Amino acid sequence: MLLERTFHTLCRIENERLQLPIFYESPIALRFEIGDPEIPVFLHEIQQNPLYFRSALWRASFLYEKTAPFDTLLWVLYRSPDTKTEIDELLSRFCRLTLTPPPAEVYQQETTDADGEPLTRIFFFWDLTQTPLKPGPLLDGILASELGGFRELSSAVFLFDTKRHILFHPYDDRGLDIVAEKKEILLPLYRDCRNWLLDYDWERMQKIFEGICD
Repeated sequence: MLLERTFHTLCRIENERLQLPIFYESPIALRFEIGDPEIPVFLHEIQQNPLYFRSALWRASFLYEKTAPFDTLLWVLYRSPDTKTEIDELLSRFCRLTLTPPPAEVYQQETTDADGEPLTRIFFFWDLTQTPLKPGPLLDGILASELGGFRELSSAVFLFDTKRHILFHPYDDRGLDIVAEKKEILLPLYRDCRNWLLDYDWERMQKIFEGICD
């Protein structure tokens, strides 16, 4: 059931295979810079700056609340044949870190990586209508994923609203993408959070929303 309704939303937002980067693979999307470029990531060479992470978590949490509610949580785990860590061990760590129970559904897909080598994608689904999510631990884990945290959270966690057909994708401490079937759903975020939109992709976002936000 969760797979079917998630796939239906992926079709509606025109990214059926859940290709990354989400922003570039989806016709109606916003890309936010949640890591404030004016705040250094490190205080010294190896000491992380807590102010940077508090600021990033605040932005991510704000955008989460503005986009919620979500009915489906998806975590995608990528496994190559030479991966040594057991799947159960990684899943247990995910659940501990994010304060979630075991997933409601699990699916596996055999594919290949960019070099044509065998690769397995494992899809873990949680039904948020039955198990409400505590977003703080999940977002905090994603933000720390590339800076000494749980690397398997980086670019691998997706939140869906399968009724409004919205995908919320925080990929790491630098930013997050929000995708929708209809421009009108994202328009308030485009207007109200414009200062957080990534400058590098501003021109594409401006073209998406030109004509409906004047």
